Amino acid sequence: MADQVVSSGASPSGEGVEALARQYLAHFEAHEIGPCMEFFTEDSTVEFMGQFRGLKDIEEWHKARFAAGLKMVRLDRVTASGNEVVLEGAATSARLRAWRIKSVNGKVTARFDGNKIKTLSFAVRS
Repeated sequence: MADQVVSSGASPSGEGVEALARQYLAHFEAHEIGPCMEFFTEDSTVEFMGQFRGLKDIEEWHKARFAAGLKMVRLDRVTASGNEVVLEGAATSARLRAWRIKSVNGKVTARFDGNKIKTLSFAVRS
């Protein structure tokens, strides 16, 4: 059985938000739209080649990423501090491979409000 989003009203930090980020990443890698969406609220924002706000836009963003085959190919480092988790590694997608690019190095920053992702942002790094 897959890990579930913690349902208590407590605000996790450090290892707690790292565990939540790893749960989300596992669902993302498995292309599980329902479990992924449990991490977001109507006030959440995803910043990835544009800004996606609210459940409908974020669900459409996930569907487009899943259709493109976006996935992590390497996770180099996970750091957590307070309500923020930063994942650094490399990702690939069908679009990148069509351009003959194997993968890109990047950084994903997730800021939590309680057990929900408030903002999720992506940045390319060298």
